[in-house]
Amino acid sequence: MEWAGEVLGAGGAFAVWVQLALSHKPVLVLGPASASLAFSMIAEQMNSRFVPTKITPGAVLRAAQHADTVVASDGAGGYCWPDFGVSFDAIFTTVRLLELLAHTGASLRALRGKIPSVAHRAAVEFCPWEVKGRVMRTMMEKHIKDRVDLTDGVKVFVEGGWVLVVPDADRPEYHIIASTLDPVKSAQLVEEYSALVRSVVTEMAPQAEGVVET
Repeated sequence: MEWAGEVLGAGGAFAVWVQLALSHKPVLVLGPASASLAFSMIAEQMNSRFVPTKITPGAVLRAAQHADTVVASDGAGGYCWPDFGVSFDAIFTTVRLLELLAHTGASLRALRGKIPSVAHRAAVEFCPWEVKGRVMRTMMEKHIKDRVDLTDGVKVFVEGGWVLVVPDADRPEYHIIASTLDPVKSAQLVEEYSALVRSVVTEMAPQAEGVVET
């Protein structure tokens, strides 16, 4: 899936909220480690920081208790404004949106147009529970000298973006997500690391099979 702010869905809406919130108070924005590269780019442009959290909604809310957090999102349509309450609140989000639009004088169309155009691709690979740890070890060994982030799974930074390999908390699966400036590179990274997960599964559990892509 290539995401470039084309539709004001969960990702696009969060990007708009981030711009509005940071224009009012440039500090911290929180979101799941799987969130698009666009968020860190927006935060940097506005002299702020995008801080990744673990992917689960509960983890996002726990992290949102940091005093400098302006807004946090689970990346799926849930928004938390810690100055009001550490919970996802759709009604307050609507009120805050209207308040910030009035304060900045900006329009949703203009804010959407400022969202950086990045590629965000993902796949899901079957992985037996007993093999999940081996996948993590393989990733760490492969990138022992590289720049990585271990907030959730292993995120490997590459030129122009990153690729994330993270185990699903509830299912025998791994999520492989890449967000870069180049859609071709994102697709290549997803395929490369999906193949890595498959190779470990085949080595450790030859009977395991099945791939679901998103």
